[in-house]
Amino acid sequence: MALLPELLEEALKRSRLHIPLRSCLLTIGALLTLSCAFSLPASAETPDDTFALDGIPAIFSTVTSTGKEEQPPQVPFKQDNLIRLGPSGPTFLDTLQAGITKNLLQSSQWLDSFFYDPRYAAEENRTRAVVRYEGFIEEHARWEFKTKVSLVLVLPQLKNKAHIIIAEDPNEDNPIKPGQNPLTLPMQEESTTRSATAAVGYDIKSGERRNINVKVGVRYREGHLVLFARPYYRRLYHLDNWDLRVTQEIPYWTDSKWSSSTTVDLERPLGNKFFFRTSVNGSWYEIQPGFYYGLVFSLSQALSTISALSYDLGASFQTGAHDELTTVVVDTRYRRRFWREWLYFDITPQVRFPRDRRFNPVPGILFGLEMRFGG
Repeated sequence: MALLPELLEEALKRSRLHIPLRSCLLTIGALLTLSCAFSLPASAETPDDTFALDGIPAIFSTVTSTGKEEQPPQVPFKQDNLIRLGPSGPTFLDTLQAGITKNLLQSSQWLDSFFYDPRYAAEENRTRAVVRYEGFIEEHARWEFKTKVSLVLVLPQLKNKAHIIIAEDPNEDNPIKPGQNPLTLPMQEESTTRSATAAVGYDIKSGERRNINVKVGVRYREGHLVLFARPYYRRLYHLDNWDLRVTQEIPYWTDSKWSSSTTVDLERPLGNKFFFRTSVNGSWYEIQPGFYYGLVFSLSQALSTISALSYDLGASFQTGAHDELTTVVVDTRYRRRFWREWLYFDITPQVRFPRDRRFNPVPGILFGLEMRFGG
């Protein structure tokens, strides 16, 4: 009877020695199971022309900007030749990623975020830093260079609704360009003076249909401090296949007083490869006479997940004794992400037809290098 405890103790010791080995074997088996599941090939019965990403088929329908579901169209982009990591064939995860990417490229949000359009930047409430260098030249003119720096820090203590903004932009408080588009106009003399801005922004309401926020802060320029407040309102309406966006901003500066900027966008996808937008913008300034407005037609094309094109035609007007057409600009903007996920470059050749030159063509070109961190 005295031998039973010793035998029992030895058995327990052997069991304890086997436990780590069993756990290790179970872990390896689970990893092999997951690997096999993710290596399962996608269905090969889907037509080859359904998708342009290495023959990967779609697994769900496309939701357009109007919220209606339609049959999966042909993807309006091609996948660049990248080194494939992992299984040699398409897997379930590849199919899922391809379908999600396709839906993103069909929406205006993807295009606006890729070009970092002011429409997107005005409502993005994420910690981020953006550094942009630009060089612009026109016929019979000298090179003009400028730097834009923007830092946004979200405050989690306030439920991520508030954020701090620190920016350096020579054109930060200049009149908004027609339709908030990338059409490039020659820099004005006052824009060469550096301006630093610090503000606190707060999102009162943020959603797909409506966005309301306000920014309050201070600007420093040439030894002078200027206080400002910038209420912002955006409303989105779905009209069958079209989307209508109305944006209103009423900033107040202690030196230039009140101003107002209203933008109306009408947009929709065109087929499977293009996205069309027409914009009307009107601006009023308390210290400047007249009313400034513009009309822009923009056609965007996603070439791949890392590159896109934008074709723009814009016209600027100014009211006075008579409404006058001041400038017409035609441009094409090519933007691409390269080398790193956070590094972009863009090239924008353009032709400008200004009234002060009797609407004779003035060719120009803009080069931009942009670094985006966070978000």
